[in-house]
Amino acid sequence: MQLRMKKKRGVVLYIKEWIHANQVFKDNEGRYIGVVIEIKNQKILVCNIYCPNGPKLKFIKDLNNNIVQQEFNELIILGDFNGVVDATNDKSSSNGKQNKGKTNSGQLPKQFLQHMKNLNLIDIWRHQNEKQKDYTFYSGRHESWSHIDMAWLTNALAVRTKKIKILPRILSDHCALELTIKGRNSSYRWRLNENLLKKEKDIELNRKLLKEYLDLNKGNETSKNTQWEALKAVMRGYLIQQNSIKNKNRNKEIKEFIENINIKEELLKKEPTNKKVVMELEMLKKQLQILQTDKIEKQLKYIKQNHFQNANKIGKWLVKKIKDKKQRQHIIKIQKDGITYLEENKIADQFINFYKELYKKEVSKESITKYICNLNLPKLKDEQRKDLNNPITIGEIDIAIRKLKNNKAPGPDGFTAIFYKIFKEKLGPLLKDILNNILDNKEIPISWQKANISLIHKENTEPTEIKNYRPISLLNHDYKIFTTIMAERLKNFMRKWISEEQVGFLPNRQIKDNIRILIDTIEYYEKHNEKQMALLFIDAEKAFDKVNWDYLKLLLKELDIGFKFKNAVEAIYSKQVATLIINGQEHRKSIQINRGTRQGCPLSPLLFILIMETLVRKVSEDKNLEGLRNRSQNYKMRTYADDVVCIIENPKKNINCWLDTIEEFGKLAGFTMNKQKTKILTKNIDGKGKEHIQQISGLKIENKVKYLGVTVTSSNAKLLKNNYEQQWSKIKKDMEKWKYQNISLLGRIAITKMSILPKLLFLFQTLPIIRNDYLFKKWNTDITKFIWKNKKPRIKLKILTDDKKRGGLGLPDLKSYYEACNLVWVKEWTRLKNTKLLSLEGHDLRSGWHDYVWYNKRKTEKNYATNMYRGEVSDRNV
Repeated sequence: MQLRMKKKRGVVLYIKEWIHANQVFKDNEGRYIGVVIEIKNQKILVCNIYCPNGPKLKFIKDLNNNIVQQEFNELIILGDFNGVVDATNDKSSSNGKQNKGKTNSGQLPKQFLQHMKNLNLIDIWRHQNEKQKDYTFYSGRHESWSHIDMAWLTNALAVRTKKIKILPRILSDHCALELTIKGRNSSYRWRLNENLLKKEKDIELNRKLLKEYLDLNKGNETSKNTQWEALKAVMRGYLIQQNSIKNKNRNKEIKEFIENINIKEELLKKEPTNKKVVMELEMLKKQLQILQTDKIEKQLKYIKQNHFQNANKIGKWLVKKIKDKKQRQHIIKIQKDGITYLEENKIADQFINFYKELYKKEVSKESITKYICNLNLPKLKDEQRKDLNNPITIGEIDIAIRKLKNNKAPGPDGFTAIFYKIFKEKLGPLLKDILNNILDNKEIPISWQKANISLIHKENTEPTEIKNYRPISLLNHDYKIFTTIMAERLKNFMRKWISEEQVGFLPNRQIKDNIRILIDTIEYYEKHNEKQMALLFIDAEKAFDKVNWDYLKLLLKELDIGFKFKNAVEAIYSKQVATLIINGQEHRKSIQINRGTRQGCPLSPLLFILIMETLVRKVSEDKNLEGLRNRSQNYKMRTYADDVVCIIENPKKNINCWLDTIEEFGKLAGFTMNKQKTKILTKNIDGKGKEHIQQISGLKIENKVKYLGVTVTSSNAKLLKNNYEQQWSKIKKDMEKWKYQNISLLGRIAITKMSILPKLLFLFQTLPIIRNDYLFKKWNTDITKFIWKNKKPRIKLKILTDDKKRGGLGLPDLKSYYEACNLVWVKEWTRLKNTKLLSLEGHDLRSGWHDYVWYNKRKTEKNYATNMYRGEVSDRNV
């Protein structure tokens, strides 16, 4: 034991004198030390570790507990890990060749690596040298090499890593690592500090400043747009000044308090029994705490430690606790044309070039005009046109401001929703003039032309491909007020004009209707096996970003939508520029935008489905495009925004006609079909028939396809396995991962409500096909294990699921939720409003729905219960 203690020298970090550093933790055995260094207002926690040779789980848990209690922006863990990540690539045998013995020999435990993953860390050497083999330690005893010395970094630091190099052994039996991280030229983006508008006296001060500006410019000949832009510039200047003065005064007061506390502490050391000094010292400390409240409040939003007040509640804190942190969506690697880009500036250049090309204008107006005119679209009625083109009122502005969401990132001007909510009475009249000027003269404030584009990675796609990132536009809130008003007006018109085949973004239309139609369609063709059918699931490539502006403008003209509304759309879609925000940094190279609708704009989704309606009507009126026909109803297409599915009868004969129709629309409107991701699901077609369809269409036929969150299968009998069972398998993996989190009983119940229930609830609403209670019993068993951490339950499940008002703990009763969702279907069968859907769902019934719901005819007609939906829902609820 003594020998081991003597051999262990401990770990150390040497840091340059000019770097502000603070040791925040270390262990008693000298195996790890943590230091927070501050460079350019960024806190980086650096941990040097020396892992034990034996079991490592206790070591990593202790280290993790110390790390999560610290406040930092980025994290580095480096040192001797005494184990390898991958025994195949990180170890060599005695003959110098790759180790081919035990594949897990000397390998770090999976739970150890999971902790590193939970901290959003990556092995930077392996990240930059994926296929290379190199080692850091030579064992003379085993005559073999291993890669056990590593540096793990957060994603933000990974993209700034210039090099990571393994140096030769000179002073030690381990190779040194040389790691170079580039500094960051931070791009400043002003954002309103909302703490400046929390106290009434501060609000009143800024209200007076606003009034002073407005009174000074009343009757000014300068254009309203210029006055508005100047108002924002003036207020921004005032707020920056106030923030600076407030910080200086607070820092000065804090310094004085600390000096006074030091004086009193020295006095107390000399007179430890002096109660007066003790009271004065306590008073000074309390005053200092009050003074620091604003700073502490801001820090608490981001602090990385357990908060008692949030631990058992459904909310953002618990979400961050159980989800894999995405480290602010940092992009650490991009691949293009076989080249891998790892450096931040090169990654940014690739994105900028991609979006410059994406937003280029295409297609001539003449071909669009001809196409739209041939559709014979119904024009707006006078009353509808009047509602769309009325002058904007203060009431509409007030409603739009109330709809703005707090804590949302602002646009380029930096003003948050709070600014407009607090000062709406003062801003309203001028804003009203600005918005009506847009309707009359097609002139928008110049700041509206610009947007910051933030890139969000699409889940379940390859993160190294540029096309797998969704560009979300961060827009000014005054722009959002205007587009919210126009969107509400357009929504009132579209709810009647848009076909029921489209279920997105409009009131009383739901995703489940599309899924229900598809399941009923497959059910129909299972009964009519003499007919052949294919479901074409179209994947549109960058659908929102490729919308043709000319197509949109000419469509509005054809509908005779009205002069003022047309002015509003044309003003927005005439000149746009954007800058990209990549890894939290705004890149100054601007991108000219000449097509696409802004994702993040309240008006964009409605304009998109307005364009898609032309395709829906084209398809429904084309007699050459065969779909499912039941009684007097045709079922050809269902859409949710850009998620389009076509129901094609006799696909061997008709599929190319369908594809030609979609491609014709796509060339004009900017709707590009991605043939690699577009899939076909067939029914009643043999192997040769499938091969023929694949050959003539160039599309792949699948046995199952994911659509709007539900896996649609060629046989409805497989729906339960491919949806409920697979979803529960994923939930179980999550629960297995969460069990290591330090979360209380009430916190685990909150997680069940917040994360598990919504995933199942969606399936309950769309697929009520559970025939017995076996699944519910199995789920309850697994949830009980999770809640009680695999220990014996101390409270009965019946009490856990009871309401809190009756002494329960509010754990969701999954079976009750399922049965409640079933009642929605029974309600639709009794109200008979959605005739098209119910006609297909009851295609084989001899009588009306009420005979089966109320008069027990389902018991005499066996055919009723054979339907995937009807039998299960009726047995439970009718």
